[in-house]
Amino acid sequence: MNNFFKIILAFLAFLLFLFLAFLLLNLKPFENSLEKIVTNEMINSEITHEVTLVLLDFRSLDTLLEVAVIFLALIGIKTVSPLFRYKPLSFPLLITDTYNSLIFPIIVIVSFYILTSGAYQSGGAFQASAILAGGFILINLTKPQFLKDIKELILRFIYSLGLLYFIFIGFFTLFNGNFLEYPKEYSYHIIISIETFLTISLSVILANYFINAVQRFK
Repeated sequence: MNNFFKIILAFLAFLLFLFLAFLLLNLKPFENSLEKIVTNEMINSEITHEVTLVLLDFRSLDTLLEVAVIFLALIGIKTVSPLFRYKPLSFPLLITDTYNSLIFPIIVIVSFYILTSGAYQSGGAFQASAILAGGFILINLTKPQFLKDIKELILRFIYSLGLLYFIFIGFFTLFNGNFLEYPKEYSYHIIISIETFLTISLSVILANYFINAVQRFK
C-alpha cells in the first residue's frame, strides 16, 4: 500500500513538472518597463539604491509584514520561556572593560553608517540592526549588570517601536492616497525615518532572540 502511494505521488510530481515546464516554455516576451519605473522613482525619492527603494517603497507592505513576523517571533519566544536565564560568560575584566569602553561604540558607529548608507548602496535597517544586536548580545554576555535594570515596560515599547511607527506612517499616507504610498516630496525623509526606527527596534528584538532563547542543552 505504501509503495502504491509513493507511485501516485511520484506521478503527480511528474505531472506538476510537465505543467510548470509547459508554462515556462510558453511565456510570452514582455516589455521590461520595470527598470524605467524604478529609475523614475529613484529620481523622485532621492533614494539611489534599488534594493532600499524596492523594500521600503514598491513593496513596503511586504516589509511591514516581515517586521511584524519578527516581532511575533519574539512574543513566541517569551511565551515559551518566560523564566529562562542564560549564564554570563566569564572573562578577565581587562577584556570585558575594553570591549564595553571601546569596541561597542565602534559597533554603534558602524551600525549607524550601514543604516545611512542604505540610501545609496547596500545596507539599511536590517543589516544595521543585526550588527547592533550583536553588540547588545556581547554586552549581556560580558557585563549583564549593565542592562539588567532596564524595565520590561521600556523594552516592550522598544520592541514594538519600529512596527508601530511603520503602521503609523501607513495610516498617515492614507491622507495623501493609498496605504504606505509616500508623498513624493517627503519620501526620502520618510524612508530614512522608518529605517532608523526599525534599526532601533529590530536590534533589541534580535538581541532578545538570543537572550531569551530556550535552553536546549544543559
